[in-house]
Amino acid sequence: MPATLLNLRPMLAVTDLPRTVRFYVEKLGFNCTSLFGNPPVWAELERNGVALMFNTPPAADVLRDVPRRSKDYQIYYFNSDDLVALHAEFMARGVAVSELRVTIYGMKEFEVRDPDDHWLWFGQPTDEPPTVRD
Repeated sequence: MPATLLNLRPMLAVTDLPRTVRFYVEKLGFNCTSLFGNPPVWAELERNGVALMFNTPPAADVLRDVPRRSKDYQIYYFNSDDLVALHAEFMARGVAVSELRVTIYGMKEFEVRDPDDHWLWFGQPTDEPPTVRD
């Protein structure tokens, strides 16, 4: 019998861990559940059972080895049970969010870029007619 996978906790490389933690806590409503190092080099953040980890390799290496355009192909997708309320919450917290859209594949979505340009998409299934064709 194969082993069971229990959950997924992505670890994202960032150039400034304190800035990242502030963004996810203050702007996206996550809680910082763990920090490691002095100064911190690793953190785990959680919101509603969704956990993300962050580490800080040398900033010059991150900037050199991970060009911004490559992050356009890496999307971190979060499902929500009330996307409209989440969108409004982020806007009220001063987050630069995209407009809400309804896709041809039956999802209402919006997106955010974090301070290191990680692309975060938030979605909820819907039967509303599409507002975009891409």
